Amino acid sequence: MTGVARPRGLVGSTALAVLAAIGVSWYRGALGDYPHDAAAAVDALAGGHVLRALTVHPQPLMGPVAILARAPFVAVAHWAGAGSLASYRAGAIPCLVAAGLLGVVLLRAFPAASRRWPIAILVVLLAVASPAATNAVSLGHPEEVLCAALSVLAVVAAMRSRFVAAAVLLGLALATKQWAVIALPPTALAVGRPYRWRVVGAAAGLATLLTLPQLLADPGGFASMSQHAATATNDTFVQSWWYLLGHTLPGWLARSTHPAIVLAAFPLTAIAYRRGLRAEDALPLLALLFLVRCVFDPVDNYYYHLPLLMALLAWDVKMQRRLPFSALAASVSLIVTNSFLVGTAASAFYLVWTAALAVYLVAVLRRLTVADSRAVGQAPYALGQAA
Repeated sequence: MTGVARPRGLVGSTALAVLAAIGVSWYRGALGDYPHDAAAAVDALAGGHVLRALTVHPQPLMGPVAILARAPFVAVAHWAGAGSLASYRAGAIPCLVAAGLLGVVLLRAFPAASRRWPIAILVVLLAVASPAATNAVSLGHPEEVLCAALSVLAVVAAMRSRFVAAAVLLGLALATKQWAVIALPPTALAVGRPYRWRVVGAAAGLATLLTLPQLLADPGGFASMSQHAATATNDTFVQSWWYLLGHTLPGWLARSTHPAIVLAAFPLTAIAYRRGLRAEDALPLLALLFLVRCVFDPVDNYYYHLPLLMALLAWDVKMQRRLPFSALAASVSLIVTNSFLVGTAASAFYLVWTAALAVYLVAVLRRLTVADSRAVGQAPYALGQAA
């Protein structure tokens, strides 16, 4: 596999992505939250009962894209007589394939990484089989994998001036999970001024179009689901720095964390934009915003870090690093936090490595904006010299 521009390289990396997706789904897939979350809607749609899928109670904590993507695979599993676990695993495959295709797209968009086939394999496997991805599948939430892949792909498409693709991918992400709103400001920054509002408007319109049937069919259920998604519980997770402050939070603070996390993406992106961050440098900003989401959520599930890992991976590949060091370091840190430490030790270690990553990303963004400002300031002088 000497280059993704060659058919053999593209076919090989795509085949690896699909096989890895099937393997992760089949060997790590467990029902988890699926029976009392998405199962009723997915099964109804798989059986051709559209209205029933739109009005199940309670509504699943996800948008319609995750249901639509999984239903055909679950329908095939039902036709073959598969049980609930096998049907769930079949439905998880398209979500994981989307993550694998993120790896393929990264190799194609930034082809230097694909010249070394071991690195190309590692990129695809990190995209589809990271510890956070396998955790999401084992807990019954493959839609998290799908949304993370769509969100990062939207920013990459915007950086590559693929504005229609960016709008479609962002719209699909917004109609998959509510937290995808965090990716909206970096996508808009990466698009640039002439087309920014068109892409944002198109993405919002697509998400609205896809979500509207669910809202119209059951307004009360939709409102309840949205409120549930926007509210954190009072209990803090051990794998969170909030645990160091106390095992429970006041109700008002728990209710404020999710809205604050989403809203923070807008001023942080505005600051980066005002300081001159270029479209091609949007990936470390995206990683920082997803890190903020993880750090400030008291219910800090393992798989919440999946979009962070994917954004770091995309940045590593874009920077043509010999290894995707930042994605690997974050993955190892997550494994240590969740698998080898308990109690306050896990919380303290989590605070240390996330703070270090935040400082690193802020320093990178500061360096990039300073370099961009210097380039802009030197442009007239260079033109004068050329004249």
